[in-house]
Amino acid sequence: MLSQTIIKTNEVLDRLISLSKEDIENIKLANHEEVFKNTKEKEELAYKFVELKNQIDSILVARNRPLDEIFTPEEEKLFDEFRNKLNEFNALHKRFAKLALSVANFYNALSKQLNQEQEVGYNETFKNSNLNLRA
Repeated sequence: MLSQTIIKTNEVLDRLISLSKEDIENIKLANHEEVFKNTKEKEELAYKFVELKNQIDSILVARNRPLDEIFTPEEEKLFDEFRNKLNEFNALHKRFAKLALSVANFYNALSKQLNQEQEVGYNETFKNSNLNLRA
């Protein structure tokens, strides 16, 4: 049971890692609509991850064994893979967050320079903009 739960958790992490890499590239290319499209799926995956992690915790607590005996060799290998994927996702998510914050700050600064009253966050779009830019 634990092995299957860790495998499912690793699959969720693989997808989160993949989406985070896509989002980083899309931010670099100013393809923000694609980033917005991934947001819902990433949120669903995050909830699924929490659910699976809680299941792992429950299984481990229920075993009530000393720490050095809690995993079988196969489970230990899967758990190490889980830990590595979690670290990779954490690093990618931090990178994504820095890029997203930079983009939001850029838009806010641009908005202020153009005498816009409304600040634009990364998760918002310009609404009813009165910008008349001329070349």
